[in-house]
Amino acid sequence: MDKVCQAYIPEAYQLRFREIEKPVISPGKVIVKIARIGICGSDIHAFKGKHPLVSFPLIQGHELSGFVVEVGKRVKDYKIGDLVTIEPAIGCGKCSKCQQGLIAQCDQLQFIGGNFPGGGNQYLLIDPDYLVRYGSEVSLDDAAMTEPLAVAIHAVNRVPEIKDQNVFIAGGGTIGLLVAQVCQLQEAKEIIISEKLPFRSQVASILGFQTLFPDDQLENQVKDIMNSAPSVVFECVGMENPLNSCINLVERGGFVIVAGVYEKPPQVDMVFVQDKEINMLGSLMYTFQEFKKAAELIMLKKIILKPLQTTHFPFHQWMEAYKFIEDPNHSFLKVFIDMNEQETC
Repeated sequence: MDKVCQAYIPEAYQLRFREIEKPVISPGKVIVKIARIGICGSDIHAFKGKHPLVSFPLIQGHELSGFVVEVGKRVKDYKIGDLVTIEPAIGCGKCSKCQQGLIAQCDQLQFIGGNFPGGGNQYLLIDPDYLVRYGSEVSLDDAAMTEPLAVAIHAVNRVPEIKDQNVFIAGGGTIGLLVAQVCQLQEAKEIIISEKLPFRSQVASILGFQTLFPDDQLENQVKDIMNSAPSVVFECVGMENPLNSCINLVERGGFVIVAGVYEKPPQVDMVFVQDKEINMLGSLMYTFQEFKKAAELIMLKKIILKPLQTTHFPFHQWMEAYKFIEDPNHSFLKVFIDMNEQETC
């Protein structure tokens, strides 16, 4: 059988390349050759062994784009050469949550790049129901950002109504900037982002958003600009201080949407959650409809992605990509792993 090279993570801070057998096509399936992998903040948490819901060993890579290279019998909607992205969340398909499309709430949830092998396999044997096709006008980078955009869409959809609401976003990383753009598309009134890194603040400004440094004056500055407390806040950092800032800042009865991934449990000002009757909601993934909506927005060029696509590393420098991300001296947003036509070990 043909051999391919796999990026394998047996334990924290360890990544090595090893040969595995290339998947064999089967009826009703397709094989996708991965071309681009976006590195997610949750990947970094997991790589360090600090993601509370992910265990080793791992083959990471869930922000994906690639090309169909083999098509199994009975597959009619895809052909060799199609540019696709892969929806990585896989539910049982039978429970009430799956029947409602709420895959992230399935008790049997599995995830490509988590407990299923991800893009680090190079080739993935996939049920075509989990694919979304793009035309040649969409870049590999844009297609690989379907998943994080779907995360942002779901986070915004956790709020009953964004139109005409004042919105505050803690964190100007990839998810924070995508959340801001989705809020803008849904006609939010005022959008303010807090971000301490100058480069990310600069990108936010390029996208047309106002940013503030998260210091002791943040709450007063936001209220002065909005003439009130924000009614909706998004926590997109995954750290204790930004979360409590969101709780303190939001108006009474407002919404706090928690989209950040936490390496350790935060101490939360629950007294204010109770006293202000805050609607505090977690946001993990998305429905497949939201995933397809993300693809639609990308195809229609409704979301600006290019300024977020900052850095590329080749497949065999995956470890260097993680070191780059962890170095506080580096300025970046979305970091990608680029796959060549045929990567060998």
